[in-house]
Amino acid sequence: MPTDDELTDFLADPRTTADAAYRVGARLFEARRFDGAERAWLRAYSLGREPTLLVAVADTRQRRGDEPGAVAMLEQYLDQKPDAPDRVSIEARIAALLRSPGRLVIRSREPGCAILIDGAPVEPKTPAEIEVEPGTHTVIVVGEGTRAGEKTVQVGYGEVKELDFAPEPPSELIVQETEEAKLEAKLVEEREDLMIRRAVISTGSIAAAALVPGTVLRICAEREGQPTDKTDRLAIFSNVSFGIAALSAVTSFTLFMTHKNKRARERDFARLRIDTRGAGAWATLRF
Repeated sequence: MPTDDELTDFLADPRTTADAAYRVGARLFEARRFDGAERAWLRAYSLGREPTLLVAVADTRQRRGDEPGAVAMLEQYLDQKPDAPDRVSIEARIAALLRSPGRLVIRSREPGCAILIDGAPVEPKTPAEIEVEPGTHTVIVVGEGTRAGEKTVQVGYGEVKELDFAPEPPSELIVQETEEAKLEAKLVEEREDLMIRRAVISTGSIAAAALVPGTVLRICAEREGQPTDKTDRLAIFSNVSFGIAALSAVTSFTLFMTHKNKRARERDFARLRIDTRGAGAWATLRF
């Protein structure tokens, strides 16, 4: 297997034939040395002008991820051989290559930055290689507290575009909340507090009201002494009253603690929505 230097000397040698260049290219292709195989087959084509060698060159380019280069070779093959017996399959191959996605290689000075493509976040973080549909795309990279930048690129089918981002100064954060919004939020909170307070008081009152007759009925049942139908009924009514009292007390306590914890969470966390606008940012905070 020739080295790169030996291959260069071999291809430059005027005694090299098209057949010899083709055979060397085949050996290099089997060894997955696609660059060398392409050079050898292009040399064989220049010596023999055999159109099928262009398909071989397209194979090497497709293996290297150069879809546009592969399409160029296949189209040149059809131009030079209009009656090619494999025209239908070559045209289908060209059509498939024309649908190949492009790739964006995105890097930032600090690794681990979040990536947004056309406004939508993607899972990989920098550095990353991401497939995209051919066309125009806007890429935003955001780091920890900094915005690394924004770039708009045109990506062709099978094309690889490399984007490097450096951090920008921290964006200005605009916090805005109207007085009307504050008042409306306050009224909603007060209505909710009043509703929960009434519910807590009501269930607590029911618990207290049920506890009194339950206690009285229990005392009456115990004073009767010997078990009778009357004492059994008193005991049953007493147990029902105690059950209602316990259930109401638990409900009252649950309502109180749930509402209290909700208010604590609302104080600890504000809901933040950030929209990027050019090089700055717009944020709305609601407490």
